[in-house]
Amino acid sequence: MRFTTQKSEIVEALQIGAAVAERRQTIPILANLKMIAKGSMVEITATDLEIQIKINSKVKHVQEEGETTVSARKMSELCRSLPDKENLDFNLKNGKLTVSSKNFQADFATISTADFPELDLKESTQSIKLSSSLFQRVLSKTAFCMASQDVRYYLNGLLIEYRKSQINSVATDGHRLALATQNIDTVDVGEEGIRQILPRKAVLELIKILVLKEKEININLGSSTLRVQDENLDFSTKLIDGKFPDYEKVLPSGEPNPLIISKINLQSALTRASVLSNEKYRGVRFALDKNSLKLTANNPEQESAEELLEVDYKGIPMEIGFNIGYILDVLNVIETEEVELNFYGEESSCLIKEPNNESEVYVVMPMRL
Repeated sequence: MRFTTQKSEIVEALQIGAAVAERRQTIPILANLKMIAKGSMVEITATDLEIQIKINSKVKHVQEEGETTVSARKMSELCRSLPDKENLDFNLKNGKLTVSSKNFQADFATISTADFPELDLKESTQSIKLSSSLFQRVLSKTAFCMASQDVRYYLNGLLIEYRKSQINSVATDGHRLALATQNIDTVDVGEEGIRQILPRKAVLELIKILVLKEKEININLGSSTLRVQDENLDFSTKLIDGKFPDYEKVLPSGEPNPLIISKINLQSALTRASVLSNEKYRGVRFALDKNSLKLTANNPEQESAEELLEVDYKGIPMEIGFNIGYILDVLNVIETEEVELNFYGEESSCLIKEPNNESEVYVVMPMRL
């Protein structure tokens, strides 16, 4: 195998592959990237046996076709550190992969591709075409609410629901919930629709990989796998097998008391309050009154912070406690200058959204302070 390429043509594929490759190295070859040079392309594959990604990169010239596997971390770090417009020559000889440029040369150990495992992706029940920016948006707007090491394993992922002309993305860790909805072209997914729980790592990698362009991707829905493809990308993941909670029951009901406030003002005030909040519970008390919001935080060292904010609020007076971190996480994904917080009572969850946007909503449970 021998090919010549410019750093910019291959470095992104190497970095994406290195993020997917297994770092714990229980099976040494899983820490490697599989590289295949063929025609005018180089195909890079990485897997951790749960997720698999293949990326095709067009290179300057393939002098000799072939394939090998090489350390994902070392190869991506090395290529990233080379100058931007550098031409790189990859040459496989006697089991060593030599990467050379104008004044530099490195020899990498390789493992035969015969031992490289690939996911079995034969099953596919349904195929849907979507814009990559739309799919990326519903994932990125909800991913922060996924649990990370919950014993309820189905919460360590994200629910994607495909309905007749709608795609819903839902994540919850039991204390907060994010729901993003987008309209799509009508697809035949039956009355019930199709529900899939994507693992946490797969969601985070897809958010990075899917470019924010109006590029069409093909999504193949299997009973135990999801596959996302475009002309240069083939991403597959196993699904989490479990029953996701009925998220619609979590959405608060009744007549809301809406509060409108500048996002930046609320963010700044909460960040200040967090300094003197209890480090373990990170609680903040919201005291609501006509056109005013008083934030109070304190800690076991008898320290406290209090701030009064001007808001647009006509509802009933109430006091309610929240985890500061949960509110700040929501504000980080809000794109408008103002944010709307809907309160349903002192014992009820708060529903947060952008004003006049019903397609992305966030629910935060109250905490006792």
